[in-house]
Amino acid sequence: MKLKKDGSLKKSKGPAGSLVLYIASIVVALMGLAYLVTNIVLFQKAVAQYVAQGYPAVTVTSQLIPSQLLPGIYEPIGVYGGIALLLFGVGMLNQKLWNYLRLRDISTENAQLKADETNETDIAVSETNTLEPDDLKSDEFESNNPESREEEQ
Repeated sequence: MKLKKDGSLKKSKGPAGSLVLYIASIVVALMGLAYLVTNIVLFQKAVAQYVAQGYPAVTVTSQLIPSQLLPGIYEPIGVYGGIALLLFGVGMLNQKLWNYLRLRDISTENAQLKADETNETDIAVSETNTLEPDDLKSDEFESNNPESREEEQ
């Protein structure tokens, strides 16, 4: 079985690693969002439970906001949001490096092709401009020779 060469690999828009990093950052961001929602729901249930036990709602919220709600909000935003942004940034960096290296390889190939074409052209021109002694006619040699001109005068 012979493998066919497709141009589809050369036409890819970007590296697969960047796509994986982008997807991972989205997944981590969604996990952080779910964790944030869970913490807020947990806070509401804790407040409702304390109020059901007979504590005043104002006292319960004033006590639970700094100890439960704020850490429950900042932790998912800081940890999961930071990891998601870090993964996204690494994906962008990977994409830019891939584009830079691809363009550098293309420019190197173009420079090599131009150098090869120039060398081939120089060789072809030098082969056509080289006159062998057998190619000269005796008339041309005498008319171009300065000694023969002096003799004619």
